[in-house]
Amino acid sequence: MQAILIAAFALFFLPGAFAVAQTPAAGDQAQGWQAQRSSSRAALEEIVVTARRRATAARSVARSLTALGLEDAGPFLGQTHVQEVLARVPGVNPQRGSGQEYLPALRSPVLTGPGACGALLAAEDGIPLTSPGFCNINELFFAHHEAASRVEVLRGPGAAVHGGNALHGVVNVITASPGASSEAGLELGAHGFSRFQLDFPGRSGFGIKLTGTRDGGFRENSGYRQLKFTGFGTGGEGRWNWTAAAAASGLDQDTAGYVTGLNSYRDPVAARSNPDPEAFRRAINLRAHSRLEHSRGEALTLVVTPYARYSRMRFRMHFLPGDPYESNHHGGVGLQAAAYLDAPAGSLAAGMDAEYARGGLRQWQENDTAGSAFAREVFPRGEHYDYRVGALWLAPFAQFDLPLGERWTVSAGARYERARYDYRTRLPAGRTRDDLSVCGFGGCRYSRPADRDDTFTALSPKLSLMWRPSLARRAWLSFAHGFRMPQATELYRLQGQQTTAELRPEHVRAAELGLAFRFAAGRAGAQLVAYHMRKRDVLFRDAELFNRAGGGTRHDGLEADFSWPLSGTVTLELTASLARHRYDRDFTLAGVNLRGLDVDTAPRRFGGVRIRWQDADRRAVELECLWTGAYFLEPQNLRRYSGHELFNLRASMALGDRLTAYLRLLNLTGRAYADRADYTVFSSERYFPGAPRSLYLGLRWRW
Repeated sequence: MQAILIAAFALFFLPGAFAVAQTPAAGDQAQGWQAQRSSSRAALEEIVVTARRRATAARSVARSLTALGLEDAGPFLGQTHVQEVLARVPGVNPQRGSGQEYLPALRSPVLTGPGACGALLAAEDGIPLTSPGFCNINELFFAHHEAASRVEVLRGPGAAVHGGNALHGVVNVITASPGASSEAGLELGAHGFSRFQLDFPGRSGFGIKLTGTRDGGFRENSGYRQLKFTGFGTGGEGRWNWTAAAAASGLDQDTAGYVTGLNSYRDPVAARSNPDPEAFRRAINLRAHSRLEHSRGEALTLVVTPYARYSRMRFRMHFLPGDPYESNHHGGVGLQAAAYLDAPAGSLAAGMDAEYARGGLRQWQENDTAGSAFAREVFPRGEHYDYRVGALWLAPFAQFDLPLGERWTVSAGARYERARYDYRTRLPAGRTRDDLSVCGFGGCRYSRPADRDDTFTALSPKLSLMWRPSLARRAWLSFAHGFRMPQATELYRLQGQQTTAELRPEHVRAAELGLAFRFAAGRAGAQLVAYHMRKRDVLFRDAELFNRAGGGTRHDGLEADFSWPLSGTVTLELTASLARHRYDRDFTLAGVNLRGLDVDTAPRRFGGVRIRWQDADRRAVELECLWTGAYFLEPQNLRRYSGHELFNLRASMALGDRLTAYLRLLNLTGRAYADRADYTVFSSERYFPGAPRSLYLGLRWRW
């Protein structure tokens, strides 16, 4: 990694080594989302929308930003899980669970526990997939990433236009754009996998995208059925332009639980077993929005985006003692409004976000907890939680970009956010069973607060300086503050002796130094980033499954993203991350001071290298190697997972002008590995085994 960084810095400052890269003109921006077929590394100069909510040249953004085009995120290479897409982005390391489940990680350890989803903003076409206070750790499985025209990832605290959940970054799936032609696909694969896809652009800017998937699962009594639909339309007249979209996603999953015991994932029988055959997940998510854009003269643009969403989920919590059930839901309406002023002296974006939502959660357990008398008493059968919450968020923001001569630009922005929760419980308050009887051994694990209202506020400033000596080179230094509000499940699903959750918004202060450049006549590109972040008021879950507040963590890392053409048909790509995530405050847990120790489930090294051959006859082959370094399983750093390397092979071939065949052979060597590993005092080491060697074949037809 050090050699790569030294070589890249030398190339960056070598005079005459770079050619000017061509970037899309403003009039081509709408087509750019759909038509550009360059790789994610070539996307350094593409048009992106994540950083400012409108089409912006990536070279003008003083942040580490990756835009995955069709060849990386779409059916050209295919994907069975969103993790396969995000593995192409440095600094992003989600861990797969069973079926479509996952745990996110973006410049962070793998995020676990209630409310941890609030550290990452997951959006589709710029609209968050769930409401800010009711996020779900798996919410990206709602996004229609299988039909995405782009997937954009902003690493580090979000920009001023992003809400408080953009603590570590933003993943924005771009789908609502019509294709140049209709397209249908059929794919069959290992373990009973089948998928049908339809992309029908229709007429006059209207169209639909449909994906239906069925997977039998490689483990016993597992698998899922999923259906995703997106309908959209675009139009305009005079100075008005509009885009509207409606989306629906439904998941019916039979979930496989953890296998327990040291290195049990290496046992082929245990890896295919399912200790929790009754576990399941049923989820539905409905979304709709309309983006209205009005140009007033050449300099001023007004954008208003009203939206609505509804989400409901029911699942068995197989990862907790007693395997309780949870049912949660929320629905709401919101508005994103912004004005963009572009002038020779600089550009200004200012606006207001507002959302109101109502949600609820119920948790219950039908049977006594298996095991000791202690477990039966502390995790009792019956109703655990049942509450309703009304929530209102208001957030004004502004960002100003000021050119300092021809090569320098300074950007400053800020976001103020206010959140109010109105909580009402339907069960008796306190640490008792639902019939008010007292649990033995010191009391029930689950504690219900009395009715209450809570208000939280946060101010998030941003500042960056960018040097751009040419269109092919840029360097930046940015300072950003990020935050996330406490989630409803953290505030009102208490544990142990808690009667109120004395929580504050989590805060992070981040500094980032980055380089992005193109060379070899614009055919090769690279992005190098070094970052430092400190988080405060951190809430984390320990090995006893208790939520601990008031922690602090430190995050330091280097990220590299290269694309290098070895010949006219062969390209080498590298994404690599070297990071250290540590506890940064004195905090004693089980007699161990955590300060200076690694946060659990935080590998120091991970990444991937890909070599791709592609010719003019639309034939392509890609060999991919992904690696994950060792990481600790619990905060005290006493146990660890050794890491793994995986090889994947992908290929495609044109069968005429309209038909394309493709294949994916995942885990080429058939290695036994764990998608996820952790430790609890109730189960010892536990794992989600990775899938064995798996072959998928597909056809895609365009007309």
